Amino acid sequence: MNQKNTTVLGKISKRFQGRSPLLPIALLPMIVLFAIVGVFVWVSFQTGVIGTPDAEYTLQNFRDLFGDPFVLEVLENTLIFATSTTFVALVIGLPIAWITERTTISPKELVYAMMTTGLLVPPVFIGMGWTFIAHERIGFVNKFLMSAFDLNTGPINIENPIGMGLIEGLTLAPLAFVLSVQVFRTMNPALEEAAQTSGMTFKRTLIRITLPLAKPAILAALIYIFVIGLATFDIPAVIGLSSNVYVFSTYVYSEAFPPDGLPEYGIPAALGTAMILVAVVLTVWYVQMLKKSERYQVITGKGYRAKQIPLGQWKAAAWLFICTYFFIGLLLPILLVCFMAFLPYITPPSFEALKLFSMINFEQMNWEYVGRGLRNTVLLMLIVPPVILLMAFCVSWLVVRSKSNARYFLEFGAFLPHTVPKVVMSLGALLLSLFIVNDYLSIYGTLSLLIVVYVICWIPFGTRALNSAMIQIHKELEEAAYTSGLTMIRTVRKIMLPLLRPTMLSVWIWTSLLVYREMTIAVFLISQDNVTLPAIVWGRWTMGSPNVAAAITVLMMLAFLPLLVVGWRFARKSRL
Repeated sequence: MNQKNTTVLGKISKRFQGRSPLLPIALLPMIVLFAIVGVFVWVSFQTGVIGTPDAEYTLQNFRDLFGDPFVLEVLENTLIFATSTTFVALVIGLPIAWITERTTISPKELVYAMMTTGLLVPPVFIGMGWTFIAHERIGFVNKFLMSAFDLNTGPINIENPIGMGLIEGLTLAPLAFVLSVQVFRTMNPALEEAAQTSGMTFKRTLIRITLPLAKPAILAALIYIFVIGLATFDIPAVIGLSSNVYVFSTYVYSEAFPPDGLPEYGIPAALGTAMILVAVVLTVWYVQMLKKSERYQVITGKGYRAKQIPLGQWKAAAWLFICTYFFIGLLLPILLVCFMAFLPYITPPSFEALKLFSMINFEQMNWEYVGRGLRNTVLLMLIVPPVILLMAFCVSWLVVRSKSNARYFLEFGAFLPHTVPKVVMSLGALLLSLFIVNDYLSIYGTLSLLIVVYVICWIPFGTRALNSAMIQIHKELEEAAYTSGLTMIRTVRKIMLPLLRPTMLSVWIWTSLLVYREMTIAVFLISQDNVTLPAIVWGRWTMGSPNVAAAITVLMMLAFLPLLVVGWRFARKSRL
C-alpha cells in the first residue's frame, strides 16, 4: 500500500480512536475490493504477458476495444438486453406491489411468499426451463408450432437480446416488487382521497397523484435493475452463448476462457473498466434518487392507517395477473426442467414421452463430483454469512455510533461493491490471485477465494440491514453499560447482539440463500477443488448434456425446499 493510502487510513484510525478494535475488520473488505478493482484496471493498460518485464503499458487495449465492430455490437446487445430486462421487471413487479399494499387483496402473505420464491430460485434454473420451452430449435412450443403449421423454423426466438431480456425481466420482477412495495405500503392516501373527492377518476388519480408520489422510489428501482441488467451473466450464458449472441458478461467470459487458445485478459479488462465507470455513475444517480424520496414523504400521526381500495369484481383479475406471472415466470420453467431430468434426451412433453421416463441421468451421474460440489456449497453457506455479519457489524457500529466525518468513508466503501459488476469482481479476483499474491498466498482455485469474493459482494446487504436496525437502538443503553464499567466488547456482547439478533438471523438466512443460488462468481473462479453445485449445472449444460444438468437441478431443488420454507417464514414476518 502506498504512503498516501497509509496516511488516509491513519487519519481514519485517529478519527475512530474509541472504537479502533473494530476498525481493522471494517476496513479489510474495502481494502480487498480496492485491490481487486485496482488489478483489473492495471491489466487493462497492459499488452503482452501480464506481470512480466515483457508487458507494455499502453492504451492499445482501449483502442482495439472501441475500434472493433464486434465489441460495438456487444455493447448494443447489452443496452437492449438491460433495457428489456428493466421494462419487463417493472411492468410486472410494480403492479403486483401496488395491488398487494393498496388494495384489499387477501391473503397478502401468499403474494409475499410467491414473490419471495422468485428471489430465491437461481436464475440458471429459469434460463434452462425457458430453453426447453421456447428455444428456436429444441423448444417444445416451437416444435409444436412447426408441426402444426408446417414451418421450417420456429416462430418464437428467445436467442436475441430482447428475448433474453424478457426472461431476465421475469427473474427480476420479484426484485422490482421488493424495491417498490415499501413506498406503496407507507404512502398516505390523503392526497388520493382529496383528488377523488374533487371529481378525479381512479385512472387520473393514479397518473396525477399516486405515480408522481412514488416516482423517486420507482426511478431508484429502475436504475438498480438496469445496473444489474448491464452485467448479469446467468440468463445470457444459458440462452445466448449457444447461438453466439453476446452481451458484456458473456463477452468477457468468452475472452477470458476461450475454448481453444490462450486467454485474453487485456481487452476484457478494458471493457470491464469502462463498465465500472458506467455502473458508478448509475449508482450515484441511484443514491441521489433515494435521497430525493424523502421529499415525497407525508408525515402523519400515530393514528395513521392507510386506507385500502376494495377490489370488488377486480379481485379475480388481480389474482389472475399474479398467478399468471408466477406460473409463466417461475413454475412452468421449473416443471420443464424436472420433466427433462427423467428423459434420456430432449423431447416435447407428451403422454408418449412419459414412456421414456427413467433414472438413467441419475444413474450415470458423477456422484463423487456432485458430492464435492454439494460439500463446497454447504461450506460456503456456513462460512460466508457469519463472516459477512462480523464485518457488517463493525462497519455499521462505526457508521451509526460515531460522530466523525470519517464514517462517510466507511459507508461509501461498504456500498461500493454494489457499483462493481460481479463479472468484473470475479475476473479481478482471478487476476489478483494469479499475478499479484500467488507467490506468497496461494488461493487461486481454492474455496478461500470464493469466500473472499462472496463476502465482498454481499457485505452491502449486511451493512444496510444492520444500519437500519442499529439506528433504532437508543445510545442510552450503551451509555448505561459504560457507566456500569462494561467495556465496549462486553457492551456489544451483552446488549447490542441480543437486541440485533432478529436482524442478524435474517441477514444470515438471506445471505445463505444468495450463496446457494450464485453462479456467476462460481463459474469465473471454478476449479476442481472449489466447484459448487450451480457451477456443475453450468458445466454439464455447456458440455451438451442438458438432461444431466436438469437432473442435478432437481437435486438442488430438493435441497432447496427447506430453505424455501425458511425464506417464506421470514417473508411473512417482514410483512407483519
